[in-house]
Amino acid sequence: MQNRLFNPLLLIGFVVAAAIMAMVGFFWLGDSKPVTAKPLPVPTPVVTAPPSPSKGTQSLPPSTPPAPDQPPSPPAPDQPMVAQPPTQLSAEQRAREAADQKVGMLLAQNPTVEGARDKLLLLFPSFNSYEKIAAAPHINNLTGDEKLPAIVGFLKNPLTPPEAQETFFNDMLNRPPQVGWPVLIEVIATPNHPLAQRAKELLTTFVG
Repeated sequence: MQNRLFNPLLLIGFVVAAAIMAMVGFFWLGDSKPVTAKPLPVPTPVVTAPPSPSKGTQSLPPSTPPAPDQPPSPPAPDQPMVAQPPTQLSAEQRAREAADQKVGMLLAQNPTVEGARDKLLLLFPSFNSYEKIAAAPHINNLTGDEKLPAIVGFLKNPLTPPEAQETFFNDMLNRPPQVGWPVLIEVIATPNHPLAQRAKELLTTFVG
């Protein structure tokens, strides 16, 4: 008897459950809509203002590395060149240059030692002061002991410039003592000679 009651009830229960499930599925499918993905919101960038410098601090400019040493750039080609003023020569310098040129020309015109020596010895008395000063070293170099009296005459002559006299005097010190010392004695004996005192001091040192 229990089996008879159980079977119909169980069958009815299945049928009712299936019907309920069918109705639920129908309503569910009918009301459902396709779900679409919503786009994500784009984040807005946040701009922050730089901090304002306080009263006690100052903003420093960015440091730049020191530039390497470079040679100075040449002047632009279109830049006018400033002409330097010519050097002004004094009258004495011009006279000395003219005397050197004259003596040099005389030496060039007389290439031999004897010819140049005789020419200078001949013209020396007629030279001006600067020409005598320019010619004195050349006369010393070209004149040997055999022509020494001519140099002694120039050395003792008061018309010979002191600078030329000193050149002849120093030449006597470079010659052998038997040649130069007698000339120093003649200088000492010459009245008012500017080199007399010097000649006396030297002879005193040499002879004692």
